[in-house]
Amino acid sequence: MNLANRGVAAAQKFRRWWNRRILKQPWMLEQFGSPFMQETMLLDKARCEAYREAIFRSVKPGDVVVDLGAGTGLLSLFAAQAGARHVYAVEMSRMADTAAELIAANGFRDRITLIRNISTKVRLPERCDVLVTETLSTFCFDSENTIEYVADARARFLKPGARIIPESADTFLLPFSSDAFGAGRLPSPFYGLDFGAFRKQLFGEFALVRASGKPLLALSEPALCYHIDFHKDTQNPAKTFVPFRITAEGRLDGFLGWFEARLCEGVMLSNSPSLPLTHWWQLYLPVAEQPHYQSGQVLLLCLDPNIITGEAHWKYAVQLTSGDGAASPAEKKTTA
Repeated sequence: MNLANRGVAAAQKFRRWWNRRILKQPWMLEQFGSPFMQETMLLDKARCEAYREAIFRSVKPGDVVVDLGAGTGLLSLFAAQAGARHVYAVEMSRMADTAAELIAANGFRDRITLIRNISTKVRLPERCDVLVTETLSTFCFDSENTIEYVADARARFLKPGARIIPESADTFLLPFSSDAFGAGRLPSPFYGLDFGAFRKQLFGEFALVRASGKPLLALSEPALCYHIDFHKDTQNPAKTFVPFRITAEGRLDGFLGWFEARLCEGVMLSNSPSLPLTHWWQLYLPVAEQPHYQSGQVLLLCLDPNIITGEAHWKYAVQLTSGDGAASPAEKKTTA
Protein backbone atom coordinates (compact mmCIF):
# COMPACT_ATOMS: atom_id res chain seq x y z
CA MET A 1 0.00 0.00 0.00
CA ASN A 2 1.50 3.35 -1.04
CA LEU A 3 1.59 6.43 1.19
CA ALA A 4 -1.50 8.05 -0.36
CA ASN A 5 -3.58 4.91 0.07
CA ARG A 6 -2.37 4.57 3.65
CA GLY A 7 -3.50 8.11 4.32
CA VAL A 8 -6.96 7.43 2.87
CA ALA A 9 -7.28 4.20 4.86
CA ALA A 10 -6.22 5.96 8.06
CA ALA A 11 -8.73 8.75 7.49
CA GLN A 12 -11.52 6.25 6.88
CA LYS A 13 -10.60 4.31 10.01
CA PHE A 14 -10.59 7.51 12.07
CA ARG A 15 -13.98 8.57 10.67
CA ARG A 16 -15.54 5.21 11.54
CA TRP A 17 -14.11 5.42 15.07
CA TRP A 18 -15.31 9.01 15.51
CA ASN A 19 -18.79 8.24 14.20
CA ARG A 20 -19.12 5.31 16.62
CA ARG A 21 -17.92 7.56 19.46
CA ILE A 22 -20.44 10.28 18.65
CA LEU A 23 -23.33 7.83 18.37
CA LYS A 24 -22.60 6.64 21.92
CA GLN A 25 -22.69 10.14 23.43
CA PRO A 26 -25.31 10.79 26.16
CA TRP A 27 -27.28 13.29 24.04
CA MET A 28 -27.63 10.76 21.21
CA LEU A 29 -28.61 7.95 23.58
CA GLU A 30 -31.10 10.27 25.27
CA GLN A 31 -32.64 11.26 21.94
CA PHE A 32 -33.27 7.72 20.78
CA GLY A 33 -34.29 6.62 24.27
CA SER A 34 -37.01 9.26 24.50
CA PRO A 35 -40.52 7.74 24.62
CA PHE A 36 -41.85 10.83 22.86
CA MET A 37 -39.48 10.35 19.91
CA GLN A 38 -40.40 6.67 19.76
CA GLU A 39 -44.09 7.58 19.89
CA THR A 40 -43.62 9.92 16.92
CA MET A 41 -42.18 7.05 14.91
CA LEU A 42 -44.85 4.59 16.05
CA LEU A 43 -47.60 7.01 15.01
CA ASP A 44 -46.08 7.38 11.53
CA LYS A 45 -48.54 5.16 9.69
CA ALA A 46 -46.69 5.22 6.37
CA ARG A 47 -43.47 4.10 8.09
CA CYS A 48 -44.96 1.32 10.19
CA GLU A 49 -47.21 -0.14 7.52
CA ALA A 50 -44.50 -0.12 4.84
CA TYR A 51 -42.03 -1.89 7.12
CA ARG A 52 -44.65 -4.40 8.25
CA GLU A 53 -45.50 -5.27 4.65
CA ALA A 54 -41.83 -5.54 3.68
CA ILE A 55 -41.06 -7.79 6.66
CA PHE A 56 -43.99 -10.11 5.95
CA ARG A 57 -42.91 -10.34 2.31
CA SER A 58 -39.23 -10.92 3.10
CA VAL A 59 -39.09 -13.04 6.26
CA LYS A 60 -39.73 -16.73 5.67
CA PRO A 61 -40.67 -19.33 8.29
CA GLY A 62 -37.50 -20.50 10.01
CA ASP A 63 -35.44 -17.42 9.14
CA VAL A 64 -33.02 -15.82 11.57
CA VAL A 65 -33.36 -12.02 11.63
CA VAL A 66 -31.24 -9.19 13.05
CA ASP A 67 -32.89 -5.82 13.76
CA LEU A 68 -30.44 -2.90 13.98
CA GLY A 69 -31.65 0.01 16.09
CA ALA A 70 -34.67 -1.90 17.34
CA GLY A 71 -36.15 0.93 19.42
CA THR A 72 -39.37 -0.38 20.97
CA GLY A 73 -38.87 -3.70 19.20
CA LEU A 74 -41.78 -3.21 16.79
CA LEU A 75 -39.94 -4.50 13.72
CA SER A 76 -38.56 -7.45 15.69
CA LEU A 77 -42.11 -8.31 16.75
CA PHE A 78 -43.25 -8.08 13.12
CA ALA A 79 -40.45 -10.47 12.12
CA ALA A 80 -41.46 -12.96 14.81
CA GLN A 81 -45.09 -12.72 13.67
CA ALA A 82 -43.93 -13.38 10.10
CA GLY A 83 -42.43 -16.71 11.19
CA ALA A 84 -38.80 -16.01 12.04
CA ARG A 85 -37.21 -18.79 14.07
CA HIS A 86 -35.22 -16.22 16.03
CA VAL A 87 -34.72 -12.46 16.03
CA TYR A 88 -31.75 -10.56 17.48
CA ALA A 89 -32.93 -7.05 18.39
CA VAL A 90 -30.00 -4.65 18.85
CA GLU A 91 -30.71 -1.36 20.62
CA MET A 92 -28.17 0.85 22.40
CA SER A 93 -30.51 3.34 24.16
CA ARG A 94 -32.53 2.98 27.35
CA MET A 95 -35.52 2.11 25.17
CA ALA A 96 -34.05 -1.41 25.14
CA ASP A 97 -35.53 -1.96 28.60
CA THR A 98 -39.00 -1.09 27.33
CA ALA A 99 -38.50 -3.25 24.25
CA ALA A 100 -37.68 -6.22 26.50
CA GLU A 101 -40.95 -5.67 28.38
CA LEU A 102 -42.93 -5.45 25.13
CA ILE A 103 -41.31 -8.59 23.76
CA ALA A 104 -42.24 -10.51 26.92
CA ALA A 105 -45.76 -9.03 27.04
CA ASN A 106 -46.43 -10.26 23.50
CA GLY A 107 -45.17 -13.78 24.17
CA PHE A 108 -41.95 -13.69 22.10
CA ARG A 109 -39.31 -13.82 24.84
CA ASP A 110 -38.14 -17.24 23.62
CA ARG A 111 -37.79 -16.09 19.99
CA ILE A 112 -36.47 -12.53 20.32
CA THR A 113 -33.15 -11.83 22.03
CA LEU A 114 -32.73 -8.19 23.08
CA ILE A 115 -29.11 -6.98 22.98
CA ARG A 116 -28.43 -3.58 24.57
CA ASN A 117 -25.29 -2.38 22.83
CA ILE A 118 -24.05 -0.61 19.74
CA SER A 119 -24.11 -3.06 16.83
CA THR A 120 -20.39 -2.80 16.06
CA LYS A 121 -19.65 -4.23 19.53
CA VAL A 122 -22.11 -7.11 19.17
CA ARG A 123 -21.25 -10.71 18.32
CA LEU A 124 -24.11 -12.99 17.28
CA PRO A 125 -24.07 -16.77 17.84
CA GLU A 126 -25.27 -17.48 14.30
CA ARG A 127 -25.53 -15.90 10.86
CA CYS A 128 -28.81 -14.30 9.83
CA ASP A 129 -31.06 -14.62 6.79
CA VAL A 130 -32.53 -11.12 7.04
CA LEU A 131 -31.32 -7.73 8.30
CA VAL A 132 -33.94 -5.10 9.00
CA THR A 133 -33.22 -1.56 10.12
CA GLU A 134 -35.16 1.66 10.38
CA THR A 135 -32.27 3.97 11.08
CA LEU A 136 -33.11 6.19 8.14
CA SER A 137 -32.87 9.95 8.58
CA THR A 138 -34.51 12.79 6.68
CA PHE A 139 -32.11 12.53 3.71
CA CYS A 140 -31.66 8.80 4.37
CA PHE A 141 -28.03 8.83 5.52
CA ASP A 142 -27.45 12.24 7.09
CA SER A 143 -27.57 11.63 10.84
CA GLU A 144 -27.57 7.98 11.98
CA ASN A 145 -24.56 6.60 10.10
CA THR A 146 -26.84 3.96 8.61
CA ILE A 147 -24.64 3.00 5.67
CA GLU A 148 -21.55 2.15 7.72
CA TYR A 149 -23.54 0.31 10.39
CA VAL A 150 -25.34 -1.78 7.77
CA ALA A 151 -22.02 -2.50 6.04
CA ASP A 152 -20.51 -3.75 9.29
CA ALA A 153 -23.55 -5.90 10.07
CA ARG A 154 -23.67 -7.21 6.51
CA ALA A 155 -20.09 -8.44 6.78
CA ARG A 156 -20.33 -9.98 10.26
CA PHE A 157 -23.97 -10.99 10.81
CA LEU A 158 -25.40 -12.17 7.50
CA LYS A 159 -25.38 -15.34 5.44
CA PRO A 160 -24.45 -15.10 1.73
CA GLY A 161 -27.47 -13.87 -0.23
CA ALA A 162 -29.24 -12.55 2.86
CA ARG A 163 -32.10 -10.09 2.44
CA ILE A 164 -31.75 -6.50 3.69
CA ILE A 165 -34.66 -4.18 4.51
CA PRO A 166 -34.34 -1.58 3.05
CA GLU A 167 -32.64 -2.84 -0.11
CA SER A 168 -31.76 0.59 -1.49
CA ALA A 169 -32.66 4.26 -1.42
CA ASP A 170 -32.51 7.28 -3.70
CA THR A 171 -32.23 10.85 -2.45
CA PHE A 172 -33.63 13.86 -4.29
CA LEU A 173 -33.40 17.65 -4.18
CA LEU A 174 -35.82 20.23 -5.54
CA PRO A 175 -35.12 23.96 -6.04
CA PHE A 176 -38.13 25.91 -4.85
CA SER A 177 -39.68 29.20 -3.81
CA SER A 178 -42.21 29.55 -0.98
CA ASP A 179 -43.37 32.05 1.60
CA ALA A 180 -45.07 29.31 3.63
CA PHE A 181 -42.02 27.84 5.37
CA GLY A 182 -38.27 28.13 5.69
CA ALA A 183 -36.14 31.18 6.26
CA GLY A 184 -38.18 33.31 3.84
CA ARG A 185 -41.10 33.54 6.27
CA LEU A 186 -39.52 36.37 8.27
CA PRO A 187 -40.44 39.67 6.59
CA SER A 188 -37.88 42.38 5.99
CA PRO A 189 -38.10 44.91 7.54
CA PHE A 190 -39.53 43.25 10.66
CA TYR A 191 -41.92 45.57 12.54
CA GLY A 192 -40.06 48.40 10.86
CA LEU A 193 -36.72 47.12 12.16
CA ASP A 194 -33.66 45.78 10.38
CA PHE A 195 -33.37 42.08 11.28
CA GLY A 196 -30.96 41.32 8.44
CA ALA A 197 -28.31 39.81 10.70
CA PHE A 198 -30.81 37.29 12.06
CA ARG A 199 -32.17 36.46 8.59
CA LYS A 200 -28.60 35.82 7.48
CA GLN A 201 -28.23 33.23 10.25
CA LEU A 202 -31.44 31.52 9.15
CA PHE A 203 -30.18 31.26 5.59
CA GLY A 204 -26.81 29.98 6.75
CA GLU A 205 -28.01 26.73 8.30
CA PHE A 206 -29.85 23.73 6.96
CA ALA A 207 -33.05 22.75 8.73
CA LEU A 208 -35.87 20.24 8.78
CA VAL A 209 -39.20 21.61 7.56
CA ARG A 210 -42.76 20.39 7.14
CA ALA A 211 -43.19 21.07 3.43
CA SER A 212 -45.83 18.41 2.74
CA GLY A 213 -49.10 20.10 1.84
CA LYS A 214 -47.57 23.59 1.90
CA PRO A 215 -47.77 25.88 -1.15
CA LEU A 216 -44.49 26.10 -3.04
CA LEU A 217 -43.23 26.83 -6.54
CA ALA A 218 -41.02 24.08 -7.90
CA LEU A 219 -38.42 25.74 -10.13
CA SER A 220 -37.52 22.45 -11.84
CA GLU A 221 -38.14 18.73 -11.71
CA PRO A 222 -36.60 16.94 -8.70
CA ALA A 223 -33.06 15.69 -9.35
CA LEU A 224 -31.52 12.45 -8.14
CA CYS A 225 -28.54 13.15 -5.87
CA TYR A 226 -27.42 9.80 -4.48
CA HIS A 227 -28.29 6.14 -4.97
CA ILE A 228 -27.57 3.97 -1.94
CA ASP A 229 -27.31 0.19 -2.25
CA PHE A 230 -27.49 -1.37 1.20
CA HIS A 231 -26.24 -4.68 -0.22
CA LYS A 232 -22.98 -3.14 -1.43
CA ASP A 233 -22.19 0.34 -0.11
CA THR A 234 -19.67 0.67 2.70
CA GLN A 235 -19.17 4.44 3.09
CA ASN A 236 -21.27 7.57 3.26
CA PRO A 237 -21.75 9.51 0.01
CA ALA A 238 -19.19 12.13 -0.96
CA LYS A 239 -19.35 15.44 -2.80
CA THR A 240 -21.41 15.46 -5.97
CA PHE A 241 -22.65 17.89 -8.65
CA VAL A 242 -26.37 18.02 -9.42
CA PRO A 243 -27.79 19.91 -12.44
CA PHE A 244 -31.28 21.43 -12.50
CA ARG A 245 -32.96 22.81 -15.65
CA ILE A 246 -35.30 25.63 -14.60
CA THR A 247 -38.86 25.08 -15.84
CA ALA A 248 -40.64 27.82 -13.86
CA GLU A 249 -39.45 31.40 -13.44
CA GLY A 250 -39.03 32.40 -9.82
CA ARG A 251 -36.96 33.22 -6.76
CA LEU A 252 -34.69 30.48 -5.44
CA ASP A 253 -35.23 30.16 -1.68
CA GLY A 254 -33.34 26.91 -1.40
CA PHE A 255 -33.60 23.17 -1.96
CA LEU A 256 -35.91 20.58 -0.44
CA GLY A 257 -34.49 17.10 0.10
CA TRP A 258 -36.04 13.69 0.73
CA PHE A 259 -35.51 9.98 0.16
CA GLU A 260 -37.34 7.17 -1.61
CA ALA A 261 -36.43 3.82 -0.07
CA ARG A 262 -37.12 0.45 -1.64
CA LEU A 263 -37.77 -1.75 1.39
CA CYS A 264 -38.25 -4.84 -0.77
CA GLU A 265 -39.71 -5.59 -4.19
CA GLY A 266 -43.03 -3.80 -4.43
CA VAL A 267 -42.74 -1.83 -1.16
CA MET A 268 -41.54 1.77 -1.21
CA LEU A 269 -41.28 4.35 1.57
CA SER A 270 -40.70 8.07 1.03
CA ASN A 271 -40.86 11.42 2.79
CA SER A 272 -41.40 13.34 -0.46
CA PRO A 273 -43.19 16.67 0.02
CA SER A 274 -45.74 15.50 -2.56
CA LEU A 275 -46.87 12.78 -0.10
CA PRO A 276 -48.56 13.05 3.31
CA LEU A 277 -46.24 14.25 6.07
CA THR A 278 -44.10 11.65 7.85
CA HIS A 279 -42.09 11.99 11.06
CA TRP A 280 -38.99 12.63 8.92
CA TRP A 281 -40.30 15.94 7.49
CA GLN A 282 -37.97 17.24 4.71
CA LEU A 283 -34.44 18.59 4.49
CA TYR A 284 -34.16 22.31 3.70
CA LEU A 285 -30.96 23.80 2.30
CA PRO A 286 -31.51 27.59 2.20
CA VAL A 287 -29.89 29.97 -0.29
CA ALA A 288 -29.22 33.36 1.28
CA GLU A 289 -29.11 35.54 -1.83
CA GLN A 290 -32.49 34.28 -3.11
CA PRO A 291 -31.54 34.83 -6.77
CA HIS A 292 -34.20 35.00 -9.50
CA TYR A 293 -34.00 32.52 -12.37
CA GLN A 294 -35.67 32.22 -15.77
CA SER A 295 -37.14 29.17 -17.45
CA GLY A 296 -34.53 27.34 -19.52
CA GLN A 297 -31.56 28.27 -17.34
CA VAL A 298 -29.50 25.44 -15.85
CA LEU A 299 -28.25 25.49 -12.26
CA LEU A 300 -25.40 23.35 -11.01
CA LEU A 301 -25.44 22.48 -7.32
CA CYS A 302 -22.19 21.39 -5.70
CA LEU A 303 -23.27 19.32 -2.70
CA ASP A 304 -21.04 17.92 0.03
CA PRO A 305 -22.66 16.07 2.99
CA ASN A 306 -19.39 16.44 4.95
CA ILE A 307 -20.23 13.63 7.37
CA ILE A 308 -17.47 13.72 9.95
CA THR A 309 -19.24 13.26 13.29
CA GLY A 310 -21.98 10.79 12.42
CA GLU A 311 -24.04 13.70 11.10
CA ALA A 312 -24.09 15.74 7.90
CA HIS A 313 -22.64 19.26 8.04
CA TRP A 314 -23.87 20.37 4.64
CA LYS A 315 -21.66 22.42 2.34
CA TYR A 316 -23.14 23.53 -0.96
CA ALA A 317 -22.86 26.13 -3.69
CA VAL A 318 -25.03 27.03 -6.69
CA GLN A 319 -23.84 28.23 -10.09
CA LEU A 320 -25.64 29.15 -13.28
CA THR A 321 -24.21 27.08 -16.14
CA SER A 322 -24.26 27.31 -19.90
CA GLY A 323 -26.46 24.21 -20.09
CA ASP A 324 -23.63 21.79 -20.85
CA GLY A 325 -22.27 21.78 -17.28
CA ALA A 326 -19.85 24.68 -17.77
CA ALA A 327 -20.20 27.50 -15.26
CA SER A 328 -21.12 30.91 -16.59
CA PRO A 329 -18.36 33.41 -15.73
CA ALA A 330 -20.94 36.17 -15.41
CA GLU A 331 -22.90 34.45 -12.67
CA LYS A 332 -22.03 34.97 -9.03
CA LYS A 333 -21.68 31.77 -7.02
CA THR A 334 -24.40 31.39 -4.41
CA THR A 335 -23.19 29.63 -1.28
CA ALA A 336 -24.39 28.60 2.15
